[in-house]
Amino acid sequence: MNEQNDIKLHKIAEVLRQERPNLLRYACYRLGDKSDAEDALQDVFLRLYSRLSNDEMQIQNLNIFGSLSNLCSTRLSQSSHLNTIPLDTRFDKADTTVNEYEDDYERIVILLKLIPEEQAEVIRLRIYGNNSFAEIAEILSLPLPTVKSRFLYGLDKLRRLMKPTKQ
Repeated sequence: MNEQNDIKLHKIAEVLRQERPNLLRYACYRLGDKSDAEDALQDVFLRLYSRLSNDEMQIQNLNIFGSLSNLCSTRLSQSSHLNTIPLDTRFDKADTTVNEYEDDYERIVILLKLIPEEQAEVIRLRIYGNNSFAEIAEILSLPLPTVKSRFLYGLDKLRRLMKPTKQ
Protein backbone atom coordinates (compact mmCIF):
# COMPACT_ATOMS: atom_id res chain seq x y z
CA MET A 1 0.00 0.00 0.00
CA ASN A 2 1.44 3.38 -0.89
CA GLU A 3 1.38 6.47 1.30
CA GLN A 4 -1.39 8.14 -0.72
CA ASN A 5 -3.69 5.12 -0.23
CA ASP A 6 -2.88 5.12 3.47
CA ILE A 7 -3.98 8.75 3.71
CA LYS A 8 -7.18 7.94 1.81
CA LEU A 9 -7.85 5.01 4.15
CA HIS A 10 -7.59 7.24 7.20
CA LYS A 11 -9.85 9.87 5.61
CA ILE A 12 -12.57 7.37 4.70
CA ALA A 13 -12.32 5.80 8.16
CA GLU A 14 -12.77 9.24 9.73
CA VAL A 15 -15.80 10.01 7.55
CA LEU A 16 -17.34 6.67 8.49
CA ARG A 17 -16.63 7.23 12.19
CA GLN A 18 -18.39 10.60 12.08
CA GLU A 19 -21.40 9.29 10.15
CA ARG A 20 -21.58 5.82 11.78
CA PRO A 21 -24.58 6.49 14.06
CA ASN A 22 -26.68 7.82 11.18
CA LEU A 23 -25.47 5.13 8.77
CA LEU A 24 -26.15 2.37 11.30
CA ARG A 25 -29.62 3.68 12.17
CA TYR A 26 -30.48 3.93 8.47
CA ALA A 27 -29.19 0.42 7.72
CA CYS A 28 -31.03 -1.03 10.73
CA TYR A 29 -34.32 0.36 9.49
CA ARG A 30 -33.64 -0.86 5.98
CA LEU A 31 -32.43 -4.37 6.88
CA GLY A 32 -34.32 -4.93 10.12
CA ASP A 33 -31.39 -6.33 12.08
CA LYS A 34 -28.45 -4.64 13.81
CA SER A 35 -25.91 -7.32 12.93
CA ASP A 36 -26.98 -7.22 9.27
CA ALA A 37 -26.66 -3.43 9.39
CA GLU A 38 -23.16 -3.64 10.87
CA ASP A 39 -22.16 -6.15 8.17
CA ALA A 40 -23.52 -3.79 5.52
CA LEU A 41 -21.48 -0.89 6.93
CA GLN A 42 -18.35 -3.03 6.88
CA ASP A 43 -19.03 -4.07 3.29
CA VAL A 44 -19.56 -0.46 2.23
CA PHE A 45 -16.27 0.50 3.87
CA LEU A 46 -14.43 -2.29 2.06
CA ARG A 47 -16.03 -1.43 -1.29
CA LEU A 48 -15.24 2.25 -0.96
CA TYR A 49 -11.71 1.52 0.16
CA SER A 50 -11.08 -0.83 -2.75
CA ARG A 51 -12.38 1.82 -5.16
CA LEU A 52 -10.15 4.43 -3.54
CA SER A 53 -7.09 2.20 -3.61
CA ASN A 54 -7.63 1.60 -7.32
CA ASP A 55 -7.70 5.38 -7.87
CA GLU A 56 -11.25 5.13 -9.24
CA MET A 57 -12.46 8.00 -7.11
CA GLN A 58 -11.36 10.78 -4.82
CA ILE A 59 -12.26 11.12 -1.15
CA GLN A 60 -14.51 14.15 -1.78
CA ASN A 61 -16.61 12.08 -4.20
CA LEU A 62 -17.61 9.51 -1.59
CA ASN A 63 -21.32 8.80 -1.60
CA ILE A 64 -21.53 6.64 1.50
CA PHE A 65 -25.30 6.85 1.94
CA GLY A 66 -25.80 6.12 -1.75
CA SER A 67 -23.53 3.09 -1.54
CA LEU A 68 -25.25 1.90 1.63
CA SER A 69 -28.69 2.43 0.09
CA ASN A 70 -27.73 0.38 -2.97
CA LEU A 71 -26.23 -2.38 -0.84
CA CYS A 72 -29.33 -2.57 1.38
CA SER A 73 -31.63 -2.69 -1.66
CA THR A 74 -29.55 -5.47 -3.19
CA ARG A 75 -29.53 -7.51 0.02
CA LEU A 76 -33.27 -7.09 0.50
CA SER A 77 -34.02 -8.14 -3.06
CA GLN A 78 -31.76 -11.20 -2.75
CA SER A 79 -33.30 -12.45 0.45
CA SER A 80 -36.81 -13.06 1.54
CA HIS A 81 -36.99 -11.11 4.77
CA LEU A 82 -40.68 -11.75 5.00
CA ASN A 83 -41.71 -13.30 8.26
CA THR A 84 -44.57 -15.65 7.55
CA ILE A 85 -46.84 -17.47 9.91
CA PRO A 86 -48.16 -20.87 8.91
CA LEU A 87 -51.92 -20.81 8.42
CA ASP A 88 -52.43 -23.63 10.89
CA THR A 89 -50.71 -21.66 13.67
CA ARG A 90 -52.91 -19.47 15.80
CA PHE A 91 -51.36 -16.16 16.54
CA ASP A 92 -52.72 -13.53 18.83
CA LYS A 93 -50.67 -10.34 18.90
CA ALA A 94 -52.01 -9.57 22.37
CA ASP A 95 -50.36 -12.75 23.70
CA THR A 96 -46.88 -11.69 22.61
CA THR A 97 -44.53 -9.58 24.67
CA VAL A 98 -43.09 -7.45 21.88
CA ASN A 99 -40.89 -4.58 22.91
CA GLU A 100 -42.55 -1.23 22.22
CA TYR A 101 -39.70 -0.20 19.91
CA GLU A 102 -39.92 -3.41 17.92
CA ASP A 103 -43.64 -2.89 17.51
CA ASP A 104 -43.07 0.66 16.27
CA TYR A 105 -40.33 -0.56 13.95
CA GLU A 106 -42.59 -3.20 12.43
CA ARG A 107 -45.36 -0.65 11.91
CA ILE A 108 -42.97 1.80 10.23
CA VAL A 109 -41.49 -0.86 7.96
CA ILE A 110 -44.95 -1.99 6.87
CA LEU A 111 -46.11 1.58 6.23
CA LEU A 112 -42.98 2.42 4.21
CA LYS A 113 -43.57 -0.66 2.06
CA LEU A 114 -47.05 0.64 1.20
CA ILE A 115 -45.79 3.83 -0.43
CA PRO A 116 -43.65 4.12 -3.58
CA GLU A 117 -40.03 3.10 -2.93
CA GLU A 118 -38.59 6.40 -4.18
CA GLN A 119 -40.66 8.26 -1.56
CA ALA A 120 -39.83 5.75 1.17
CA GLU A 121 -36.11 6.03 0.42
CA VAL A 122 -36.15 9.83 0.74
CA ILE A 123 -38.00 9.52 4.06
CA ARG A 124 -35.49 6.94 5.34
CA LEU A 125 -32.51 9.07 4.33
CA ARG A 126 -34.03 12.16 5.95
CA ILE A 127 -35.35 10.62 9.16
CA TYR A 128 -33.00 7.70 9.87
CA GLY A 129 -29.96 8.94 7.99
CA ASN A 130 -30.31 12.46 9.40
CA ASN A 131 -29.43 13.93 6.00
CA SER A 132 -30.47 17.34 4.75
CA PHE A 133 -32.55 17.58 1.60
CA ALA A 134 -29.50 18.87 -0.27
CA GLU A 135 -27.47 15.85 0.87
CA ILE A 136 -30.27 13.50 -0.17
CA ALA A 137 -30.41 15.16 -3.58
CA GLU A 138 -26.68 14.53 -3.97
CA ILE A 139 -26.92 10.94 -2.68
CA LEU A 140 -29.73 10.03 -5.06
CA SER A 141 -28.52 12.26 -7.92
CA LEU A 142 -31.86 14.07 -8.05
CA PRO A 143 -32.86 17.72 -8.20
CA LEU A 144 -33.56 19.29 -4.80
CA PRO A 145 -37.25 20.06 -5.59
CA THR A 146 -37.81 16.40 -6.55
CA VAL A 147 -36.39 15.24 -3.21
CA LYS A 148 -38.56 17.68 -1.28
CA SER A 149 -41.71 16.73 -3.17
CA ARG A 150 -41.06 13.00 -2.71
CA PHE A 151 -40.66 13.60 1.02
CA LEU A 152 -43.88 15.61 1.29
CA TYR A 153 -45.91 13.24 -0.91
CA GLY A 154 -44.55 10.27 1.03
CA LEU A 155 -45.48 11.81 4.38
CA ASP A 156 -48.93 12.67 3.06
CA LYS A 157 -49.47 9.06 1.98
CA LEU A 158 -48.24 7.79 5.35
CA ARG A 159 -50.68 10.11 7.16
CA ARG A 160 -53.56 8.81 5.06
CA LEU A 161 -52.53 5.21 5.72
CA MET A 162 -52.40 5.85 9.46
CA LYS A 163 -55.86 7.40 9.66
CA PRO A 164 -58.40 5.00 11.07
CA THR A 165 -61.03 3.98 8.57
CA LYS A 166 -64.61 4.87 9.38
CA GLN A 167 -67.08 2.02 9.43
